[in-house]
Amino acid sequence: MKYLKHLFVADCQKYIPGFLFCLIFAYLGMNLDRLISNYHSEGIGWATFLYESAQMNYVAILLLGGILIRNTLPIPKALLPGIAIARPIIKPGIIILGVHYVWADVVRVGSVGLVLTAIFIFGTAVIVMWFCKRWGVSDGLGGIMGAGTGVCGVSAIIATSPVVKANPLEMAYAIGTILLFGTLMLFTMPYIGNSISLSESQFGAWSALAILNTAQLVAAAEWYGTEALNTAVLINVARIMFLPLVVLFALWFYVLRAGNQESAQKINKWHLVRDKFPIFILGFFLFVLLNSMNIESLGGPGVVGSPFWAMNAVYTWCFAIGFAGIGLSISIDDMKKAGGTAFTIGMTASAVKMVLGLIVVLVIGSQLLRVTGV
Repeated sequence: MKYLKHLFVADCQKYIPGFLFCLIFAYLGMNLDRLISNYHSEGIGWATFLYESAQMNYVAILLLGGILIRNTLPIPKALLPGIAIARPIIKPGIIILGVHYVWADVVRVGSVGLVLTAIFIFGTAVIVMWFCKRWGVSDGLGGIMGAGTGVCGVSAIIATSPVVKANPLEMAYAIGTILLFGTLMLFTMPYIGNSISLSESQFGAWSALAILNTAQLVAAAEWYGTEALNTAVLINVARIMFLPLVVLFALWFYVLRAGNQESAQKINKWHLVRDKFPIFILGFFLFVLLNSMNIESLGGPGVVGSPFWAMNAVYTWCFAIGFAGIGLSISIDDMKKAGGTAFTIGMTASAVKMVLGLIVVLVIGSQLLRVTGV
């Protein structure tokens, strides 16, 4: 019995009010999306404008509505812990999204994604860390900024911080920079994509290369369309798999290369890779495997009443709750605190990465990036 306490989150009561608030907000946002869609189908002018011109689907409603609530209304402090844990609910949604893929998609799109992400990840990480070192930014801040802009935003910052000995203030600074850039891209890239007629698969690949934080890139891709989401998630999975290698690179760049053998000997490199590996990816690949086996009893996302069809509904709810948490977490006052040399380097590298990513997906085209699910 004494081990049962480990099955539950400590002080879980403090998370309930905020999480319920996100759940209710997600429900309202999804129903407002359905209402706009229905009126659009009937040819109602204002609904057509919101649906087609403003692209006001449930993603935009939850993100923009959440920002509006967070920055105009007094949010009770009791809600903040629950809002914070709503954002990671997107990860179970990514696992379930594996039912949309077969191994042929993983091999074709995933292979392209591995090559692209390897180039973009290590190119960005090397450039950011080198410039931070050259311009006198502390090793702690430079290391986590390089990892964050290179691979997967906040997760990379948290994973790399013990290796480069980043302090809490440096972590908060780097996370703020990453989330600021991601927020700007989240609200601009879908409109840029539409203005230049990017296909959904191209946009999905672009968002996976350009937007640093997983939750924000999933939001941008879902905003653009289902096919964009499928491509973005698959390439993002490839990107996340490089996280342990980026942490090892930071270890080499700031510790081993500098000849700090005492610090290096304290770090077990195998344990480092094992501990930093994102386990949830294994769940994603398990669902891909099951879907590829065509097990009749499991059905598929499009087979009404089947287990995989039910999971499809669950992933939508996971995303909606996560998007509600993202919107309600964006504080304009916190964004104003960003600045300085590391901020300039990180934002510049991220912007260049976004532009180069767009050029690459335009050159590659849609065919190699499209997830067929068959």
